[in-house]
Amino acid sequence: MVSGSTARGDADRWSDVEVGVFWERRPTLAERVAVADAARAADIRTVNEGSPPWYDHIYLGAARPDGLMVEVVHTLTSAAEDMLDDVLTDHRPDGPSLDAIKGVVDGRDVRGRRADVVARWQERARTYPRELAIAVVRRDGNIEQFWRWQMLVDRDNPLLLAREFMRIASQLLTVLHALNGMYCGHPSAFKRLDNLDLSLAPPSLAARIRAVFNRPAPEGAQLLQDLVEETYDLIELHLPEVNVGLLRANFRSNRKPLDALPSAD
Repeated sequence: MVSGSTARGDADRWSDVEVGVFWERRPTLAERVAVADAARAADIRTVNEGSPPWYDHIYLGAARPDGLMVEVVHTLTSAAEDMLDDVLTDHRPDGPSLDAIKGVVDGRDVRGRRADVVARWQERARTYPRELAIAVVRRDGNIEQFWRWQMLVDRDNPLLLAREFMRIASQLLTVLHALNGMYCGHPSAFKRLDNLDLSLAPPSLAARIRAVFNRPAPEGAQLLQDLVEETYDLIELHLPEVNVGLLRANFRSNRKPLDALPSAD
């Protein structure tokens, strides 16, 4: 099964190709290498040998790093079905599992004697459960310690400041994907901000996120704060099951710097 940006049709010259291979039992190393041989790979790197999924990087046209990299993800059919149960039935919003389900939903050119299994998974995941959206929003909508940006500006630490802005923006985008019924579990899904197909979102979302990182820190922080508050407004409207008051209280919590030990009086 081909997945990722190649399957979605938005790959560019920097993109890899993602391929999923599903097994009834654990594949041997020789069987994994055979996949690369069948593709006439110029090079192969087996990434891991432990528990599933197993990752192999194969290179077409030239040895690494110059060839086209194909990331082959081998996993067990039973593991995939357990993952679907965890996320779609039990509503446990594990990030890697959400990404894996997105890969299944995006999957194209499914081949093999049990291609019907993948088709069944795709049909099952086609409808995003409301209970899952609630679980994702409760988890990632809980954006704490926003005040840290002021501390990091005072400490002249742009590295950690960028990391904090990235953390909050990633949580924000994960929430918006859930609010729109779209699977997403990792910031790598946000590689093309202008292609975010989010009907429920603050206006000019992509431009404002860019500005968070391009403007001076106080302006960027204000932009980010506005985006979060507007997203909370959308949650109140479309997912009233979520306690947005609690999310806002945690987000607005502000730690004041100390110039002296507070008085006990």
